Amino acid sequence: MEGLVVAADSPAGRAAEAINDLTRHLPEPGEPNACPTCAGRFWPCEYFDDAAYRVHTARLRVGDIVPLDLHPRLWSPSAPQDPRAWPSDTDEETDRG
Repeated sequence: MEGLVVAADSPAGRAAEAINDLTRHLPEPGEPNACPTCAGRFWPCEYFDDAAYRVHTARLRVGDIVPLDLHPRLWSPSAPQDPRAWPSDTDEETDRG
């Protein structure tokens, strides 16, 4: 884990609470199936999904925050997820217009 200082008025600064919530629910290395915060819940848990949605609505990429080794679990067809949190890259183009 690393700390990072960003400007409060930057996109990451405005989404700091959502980013903190998202990272709090990332699984521990070597245990990609369990949420370390939600006892007995599989990962990605609903709290992670909610935080990921808030990160996305702040126009940040969830994949830039989540470690690369977890990406296959996020975008696999069997991943339990809220579809609002995982728009395709092409959705960003339509969001602007």
